[in-house]
Amino acid sequence: QLDMVRLRNVLQAAGRTLRKRGHRRVAVVLPKDVVGKAGAADLARAVTEGIGLSNFDIGSLKTRHVDATTTIDALSIIGLDGEKVASAAIRDAVALTDATNRIREWVNTPANAFTPTVFAEKVKEAVRGTGLDLKVLDMDDMRRLKMGALLAVARGSDEPARMIVIRHNAGPKIGPLLALVGKGITFDSGGISIKPAQNMEMMKSDMGGGAAVVGAMLAIAELKPRINVIGVVPTTENMPSGKAIKPGDVVTGSGGKTIEIINTDAEGRLILSDGITYAVNEAATHIVDIATLTGSIARTLGPLAIGAFGNDPKLMDLVRRAADLAGERLWELPTWADYDGLIDSEIADIKNSTVPWAGATTAALFLREFVDGRPWVHLDIAGSAWQDASELKTVPKGPTGSGVRVMAHLAQLLASAT
Repeated sequence: QLDMVRLRNVLQAAGRTLRKRGHRRVAVVLPKDVVGKAGAADLARAVTEGIGLSNFDIGSLKTRHVDATTTIDALSIIGLDGEKVASAAIRDAVALTDATNRIREWVNTPANAFTPTVFAEKVKEAVRGTGLDLKVLDMDDMRRLKMGALLAVARGSDEPARMIVIRHNAGPKIGPLLALVGKGITFDSGGISIKPAQNMEMMKSDMGGGAAVVGAMLAIAELKPRINVIGVVPTTENMPSGKAIKPGDVVTGSGGKTIEIINTDAEGRLILSDGITYAVNEAATHIVDIATLTGSIARTLGPLAIGAFGNDPKLMDLVRRAADLAGERLWELPTWADYDGLIDSEIADIKNSTVPWAGATTAALFLREFVDGRPWVHLDIAGSAWQDASELKTVPKGPTGSGVRVMAHLAQLLASAT
């Protein structure tokens, strides 16, 4: 049952093996039965990305590799028709793969070497010469804008928070503005509602959504869709201390809503609320947020798929099509009206955590409160951002860069649709 997702995975695994054997040049021969499964552009994109993704090295901090590895820097695809269409797809796939691999490196970096300040500096380096506009808000800017939710999470850490804002200005002034908002928690201890010690080291990757937004913006700069896009990444640590927020506290977000804190480990939705409000205030017409948000989605879908929630069927359809082009699995989950009331608070407008079931859905309902009724999709990548299940033999392990290519393709699709 070969599809474009599995083709990417098998080629990524093959590429890793070839790198260990010292190969730099690779030829992929496509049999007729494979060529018949998809169009030339889709096949060219899948092959290029599969081999390109194999160049990521999860052990980059090792001082001594067990196996010497090379980088694959030349690829030939044999058996593919439609040379002109395929060539354009290959060119785009190289840009998408480079952006994805950069983000995988960031997600893989230890939290002591990737603080919010470092995150902002990495973005400054990455956007230089791309044509993207960059603004970084500091703590004083956040206080001026009354970002009480983000500042509340940041209180527990000695590392200052940042909000990274990136713009791609290539569409008409009166056209749509796509906002991509990503969670940038560079380390998540859970705060006062502290997490168990087991696997806490993986919380260095809790900035995967924010990193994916940056990666998507870098790819968009290369692909040049004729649309305006703003990337917003609130970034901080979530730490316990004498200054940290506590269960029972009430904070006020930049949109004026009061939020009762039930669980300090439900911090991602807090910082995203101020990020989404910032996008709304910047006149975003379409909003996509992305986050390693809930263990609930990982228990539901495992590491294989992105969980998607939304309020607009047209935008959701574009996101699904973007995921197909990106070679990522995505599954829509409900936000039925039956769930309304789950985030109601007795003492504030809403609360940040609620019943122990439907956790991914209630997180989405919380975020929906801040989109001002605009077309919106929430992508929960808590499962798909990192693959560590040894039982899944055909899926490469490690950080995946989930969402980077999806959001880049979405910008292209939305540009074509308007």
